[in-house]
Amino acid sequence: MKIRIIITKCLNKLRALASPAAACRIYARSRAFFILHPSSFISSAAAFFILHSSFFISSSAAAEREKRDEPIRAVWMTTIGGLDWPRTYATNDYTRRQQQEEFIELLDTLQQIGINTVLLQTRVRGTVIYPSTIEPWDACLSGTPARSPGYDPLQFAINECHRRGMELHAWVVTIPVGKWNGYGCKTLRRKYPQLIKQIDGEGYMDPEKAQTGDIIASVCAEIVRNYNVDGIHLDYIRYPDKWKIRVSGDKARDNITSIVRKVNNAVRWKKDVKLSCSPIGKYSDLTRYSSHGWNARGKGQDAQAWLREGLMDQLYPMIYFRGDNFYPFAIDWMEHAEGKDIAAGLGIYFLDRRHGNWSIDEVRRQMYVTAQLGMGVCFFRARFLYDNTQGIYDFLRYEYDYRNEELRIKNEERSALGKPSAILSESGKAEDNSSFLILHSSFPSLPIFTYDRETETITMTGDYDGDYLFIETLQGRIVATKPLATTINVADVPEGMYYLRTINRKRRTHRIGCCVIMRRDKFDIYQKINTFR
Repeated sequence: MKIRIIITKCLNKLRALASPAAACRIYARSRAFFILHPSSFISSAAAFFILHSSFFISSSAAAEREKRDEPIRAVWMTTIGGLDWPRTYATNDYTRRQQQEEFIELLDTLQQIGINTVLLQTRVRGTVIYPSTIEPWDACLSGTPARSPGYDPLQFAINECHRRGMELHAWVVTIPVGKWNGYGCKTLRRKYPQLIKQIDGEGYMDPEKAQTGDIIASVCAEIVRNYNVDGIHLDYIRYPDKWKIRVSGDKARDNITSIVRKVNNAVRWKKDVKLSCSPIGKYSDLTRYSSHGWNARGKGQDAQAWLREGLMDQLYPMIYFRGDNFYPFAIDWMEHAEGKDIAAGLGIYFLDRRHGNWSIDEVRRQMYVTAQLGMGVCFFRARFLYDNTQGIYDFLRYEYDYRNEELRIKNEERSALGKPSAILSESGKAEDNSSFLILHSSFPSLPIFTYDRETETITMTGDYDGDYLFIETLQGRIVATKPLATTINVADVPEGMYYLRTINRKRRTHRIGCCVIMRRDKFDIYQKINTFR
């Protein structure tokens, strides 16, 4: 009893300094010590030392997250229907512990491949995974809508993520509220009869009504007020797919931006909370590449403007595409990043034959290119990593893990794609002056022209029908026009990845290949990629 009083007093002293999550961990750690050592006599000073040490350990982990200067390596963890977690319904003490162990095992698995951010689906479909005064419990936890699982899953998830130095962002599904007769949708329909619209049996909050933004903002405010989350992540913050937009494009974007602004105002009082969203993977049509009518701006998601206005801190564009539908649009997001974090959403679910026909090589190329662009990545979704679909987990853990110096050099050599002039020495320096070739995997069907760093030239090999050479970005913007010759000086061309295109007197053009202009030392670039682990 005396020891318990001591612990309580010390804990009260620390509550003023530690977060609620940290305090819970401190108490649990100290209680476990006394259970294991029931006969030990511990003075007040000793008890305080244990608690005080625990506090600094917790504070150190928080500081580590705050100071972290590395690309985002995130995963969307889906709770709807238990797709990623949980797989077990919590109906008693045993199943409750089993549900928690599932989450712990999943986090431990993700930690091994360097995941540093978990986007946990917190608002599901007008339902939530924490005790809320606004919306009911989702059925994914207990198997029954509106029934508590007997613990607070969100707080538990935050504690476990922070224990591993991971950030946890509350993923809030905004506009969709589920099946028309689902519990969340029916609850909202009873409370707000004019707010929910039906499309193909699904309910959606009306993005053109001010009340929609108020409700979403109140849910986000409740989460930030009661939990030590690292971020709020807005999903589906746009017009529904089959919604007939009868207002102008500018008005539609204003309507969605109004919701974002309300959420921003509701959470900004907590300075360390990051606000992000997952826009459609193509912001808009590019000069040379069409979005084929499916882009963020057309659905009201003016995400690049949200970065400029400071309404968003991060973006996770869902670039679930390949080839010319991926790389130019990824570059477009980075060119408009406004100094903020951009994490490319990678559709690894397409590695599963039930969802698509992607090969692991496609994801490998996307990861190498996004790393070079300075982008983070976010995988959709956790289960496909955990299940090692097509060896994606093995790739991330054993090939893409550059923490092992010997393995890093081995991978650098492999990444040179068999070109002898690009093999690295043991020091990691280039044996010659060839360009950095890891990005060439983006252009599997085009010839690659070598850039020489010392002479700032590209050597053209072969005969081409043309008089001039266009050097153009992957988006199709011409940055330089040169007379076609065997050796072309590119000292005035910025660093980057480029297509090369010839044009003759009849104005006929042909794309003849690509090149990478990279003036920095190859080892420095690998150091940049080394942070991506």
